[in-house]
Amino acid sequence: MTELLYYKDQYLKETEAEVVEIREGGVVFDRTIFYPECGGQPGDRGFFGSHRIRDTRKDKDGTPLHIFDGELPQVGEKRRLSLDWDHRYFYMKEHSAQHLLSAILYHSHGIGTVAVHQGEEILTIETDQANIPLSLLLSVEEEAVREIGRNRRIEQKDMTREEAESLNMRRTIKVDSEMVKVVFIEGLDAVACGGVHLGHTGEIGELCFRGTETIRGHQRTIWSVGERARDYRRGNERALKEVMRLLSSEPDNVGKELERILEERAELKREIKESRREKVKSSIISHLSQGEMVFSIEEGIEEAPEIISPLVSGKTVFLAEEKGKKGFVFFGTKAQFEAIKASVSLKGGGREPMFRGTLTEATDEAVGKVKEILHKESPPK
Repeated sequence: MTELLYYKDQYLKETEAEVVEIREGGVVFDRTIFYPECGGQPGDRGFFGSHRIRDTRKDKDGTPLHIFDGELPQVGEKRRLSLDWDHRYFYMKEHSAQHLLSAILYHSHGIGTVAVHQGEEILTIETDQANIPLSLLLSVEEEAVREIGRNRRIEQKDMTREEAESLNMRRTIKVDSEMVKVVFIEGLDAVACGGVHLGHTGEIGELCFRGTETIRGHQRTIWSVGERARDYRRGNERALKEVMRLLSSEPDNVGKELERILEERAELKREIKESRREKVKSSIISHLSQGEMVFSIEEGIEEAPEIISPLVSGKTVFLAEEKGKKGFVFFGTKAQFEAIKASVSLKGGGREPMFRGTLTEATDEAVGKVKEILHKESPPK
């Protein structure tokens, strides 16, 4: 049975270990400081001598399996186990921050934690609520920052199930065993948990709220912890300063200035759309006034159907755009459209009297073919 040194000293970075078994999927040591992936916390990584350990997972019987890159060591081989400490310590910060946040959500606001995920950039806490006011979550952030400043002690204790249940913890015990590991945040929280944690809340460093999303009908809160929180804040500060520079605005006026610019942009888009519409209409009328029933225009024809419909009632007209998506619109009979489809490379359809789509060949070639087809159907008298 592997001796789990990470429970005796979560700050132990190195130790001597011996390979006692090679299993499918990983290596078993007589002792380990590598915490296996569990409860939303990623597994540890590091080295066994010069061998790279890229991950640690639990086998079916709970034994930590060390996942190696490349060649595996041999049974009986003894070397030094060394943690990727930056990786481990960051997730200890995230895990401890999750305990702190879940404790505040529950004890101060009656909000329970359903699920947790620890990632490289963000920590997510799925709550048992469908909607939590933003003001409340910001107050949770403020309270958590105060508790980090108080540097409360975090301690893990082995207790009998009966002792643990007598604590009336905020979450039911998930493991089915007589002995239970309970994590205490001094004077604030107690919960059954088999992870690895910091010694004090002060080690969390920075923490910030990043937003929410809905999952399974619950609101999931999103946080950044430690150096990730610092980097996130600094990134936001840089972005704000750049926006202020571009807008020549002070922080308090950035929102109003952006609203003004967006309103101007919307008005400009309306004006451009109307100008484009008038240009398309003018071009169509010019062709029709000259008796042209098959023609192309440079402008896009998205709005052409509503423009051309009242102008061509009962007439046969084929209009295509020369550039862009090479769209077309055809007013005529289904038989005429089927004849066009048989000769012209296009995608599209519709029903009498209007058909539309896109050309998959050169516009001028398609227009020429359509002219020939319609000319054969309606030869000059």
